[in-house]
Amino acid sequence: MGRRSFVSAWLLTAALVQAAGCGRIGLRFRNDPNPIPPQKLEHIRQISEKAQAEIDSGDYESARCDLVSLVNEEPDSPEALQRLGTVLMHQGRSAEAESLFQAALARDPDYVDAMLGLGQIEAQRGDTINALKRFEMAIAIDPRRPRAYFFLGQAREAVGQVDEALAAYFRALEADPNDVATIARVAAIQLGRNQPDQALVRLDQAVELAPTDGEVRVLRGLAHAKLHHIPEAIADLKDATRRLPDRPDVYYQLALVLEAGHRTADARSAAEQALRLAPADIAVRQLSERLRR
Repeated sequence: MGRRSFVSAWLLTAALVQAAGCGRIGLRFRNDPNPIPPQKLEHIRQISEKAQAEIDSGDYESARCDLVSLVNEEPDSPEALQRLGTVLMHQGRSAEAESLFQAALARDPDYVDAMLGLGQIEAQRGDTINALKRFEMAIAIDPRRPRAYFFLGQAREAVGQVDEALAAYFRALEADPNDVATIARVAAIQLGRNQPDQALVRLDQAVELAPTDGEVRVLRGLAHAKLHHIPEAIADLKDATRRLPDRPDVYYQLALVLEAGHRTADARSAAEQALRLAPADIAVRQLSERLRR
């Protein structure tokens, strides 16, 4: 069964996490002997607060407009540049985001958030070696950042360094034991290593923390399926199809567990939906044809 690439599957999660966490109100500035007048500082604060509220609500286009205004107001603020870059990255405008992260680092070479943003873009385009260096440098500057360890873990996974990835994820969980994205990555690795019992414990925690997260439901459904908990697997994968209606792989996995539960008609329906979404997928086509016989 074909799956989306590792990088594309997790880039959005990473971007959302960084965007949600980028909003300190007090902006960073280069050392300047001339203080900002109080009236102008208050105006900057208002723009910053408004942009952060828009980021938190998912209104990235409005946030982009306000952050452009903020950068125009204070072009030497590394944080304003970094925040605008993060929003543009979320909008898929990677080249523009990369330029902004580089501009932020030109003003503050030790600005960890800009390093992490630049590393994500490097990982996205397959430049994993430089991304790894970027994340490791960010950790060396500030070893208390769970997001840095999460991104390092993703990059380690991308180059097949699974043990090192797990070590990075566990460091992230030491700092933030309730981070759903990190819990999910650990569980996914455990599933890949045929450790469904361990994965299920983590995924139960993840579902409790984020009951509407479709990706977590998929993983827990797969863990239940590996443990032959067929009703539980069906429930989780059905829930995932409602939350991820355009994902053929989810319908494919649902069809398999419905077949295992001797619900052939329902399995056939799920397989046909997977085939509509991925008509060129050989595994989906074979399953659909088998269930029609």
